[in-house]
Amino acid sequence: MLSERKIMVLHAIVDDYIRSAEPVGSRTIARRYNLGVSPATIRNEMADLEEIGYIIQPHISAGRIPSDKGYRFYVDVLMEPWVIPEQQRSDIQRRMETHKHEIELLVQEVSKLLSVLTNYVAVVLAPQIDLCMLERVQLMALDDYRVLVILVLHPGLVQNRIIRMPVKYDPEALPKISRQLTKRLQGVTYRDLRATLIKEIQGDYGELGSALLEVIASELADTKQEKVFLSGAISIFEQPEFRDLERAKGLLSLLEQKETVSNLINTLSRYSGVQVTIGRENPIEEIHECSVVTSTYSIGGEVIGAIGVIGPTRMEYANTYSVVEMLADSISEILSELIK
Repeated sequence: MLSERKIMVLHAIVDDYIRSAEPVGSRTIARRYNLGVSPATIRNEMADLEEIGYIIQPHISAGRIPSDKGYRFYVDVLMEPWVIPEQQRSDIQRRMETHKHEIELLVQEVSKLLSVLTNYVAVVLAPQIDLCMLERVQLMALDDYRVLVILVLHPGLVQNRIIRMPVKYDPEALPKISRQLTKRLQGVTYRDLRATLIKEIQGDYGELGSALLEVIASELADTKQEKVFLSGAISIFEQPEFRDLERAKGLLSLLEQKETVSNLINTLSRYSGVQVTIGRENPIEEIHECSVVTSTYSIGGEVIGAIGVIGPTRMEYANTYSVVEMLADSISEILSELIK
């Protein structure tokens, strides 16, 4: 158990290093943080903190920086999440709600907001539509040749596609066909659609059935892999740790591997609430100098996707934690409202 004075010194080192990206010395702490003790006393406390693994000395004659263990103590014990101003929350909510009927545009917007608000790499995993069950099929006439296909999926996702017919069709037949298709497909997941069922639809509804099947086939092709939306990869070069291209290369290479990134975010967000994974706690070597902050989002309490931020271990944890939490809650709230 750390003494109160050691905790104050560690807190000062973490805060100062996050702010300056420069190793922190005892005189700096004494001058900036008014701990009420001399630089010599601070040096003794720093020596003890180094011995038990909370801080490290990166260079001879340099100050100290937090270790992964030090950051972990800071996040778990010392950190006070940043309170996001109400006006900023409202502005963000409005931006997100403009895309609430298009899930793909919504998650893209969340990815951009995450990156802008944290200045780190943002990752958003879109819902895995192939695991969703069809609840309703609705066909709406747009003109003599075009039909709007609306696929309503559980839990509360909506996919829209416009199909063009090769010949004129009877718009008055669409409500009946919509009811019949809903009855036949209700409860079937995209992944479980069978070729025999597809043939039945095509045989029963002719050209309209064929056009509808093209929409479903297109959706199936799009959902074979989980969609990963990345924003702000260039921002890593703004961090002093990654201005050396060699150090940044591993992270940049990882970000190009969408499936690996998807698996990482899914793994780190497997528990409820915001999760902070620091340095070597991460399962992938390329990000052992990074921290990852993740959270899931849900519809009606059912988890359907995840968001995350990747940045240096010298991360502004309080701000990042609050932003990830707010955006995860906001996207859950917006999507859940759609199914009420």
